Amino acid sequence: MEYKVLPFNAHLTRKDSADEAANQLQRCIDEMQSQGYEFVGMGSITTNVAGTNGCLGIGAKPDFMVGVDVVIFRK
Repeated sequence: MEYKVLPFNAHLTRKDSADEAANQLQRCIDEMQSQGYEFVGMGSITTNVAGTNGCLGIGAKPDFMVGVDVVIFRK
């Protein structure tokens, strides 16, 4: 079995409702289905992004956490 994991981030404007996010997800599912994949579900990945030391400490940036929503498909 082959799996494919794609990032998913709905792009909404202030005028959009939750329906637009659902429509964007549906389009993603439909596109992958046309390629022979079956939708498995959604998940979330959280990871640490390393900071930087800067130059002699000037411009140093701390580590921070980032989360990514993903959609999972299989074929």
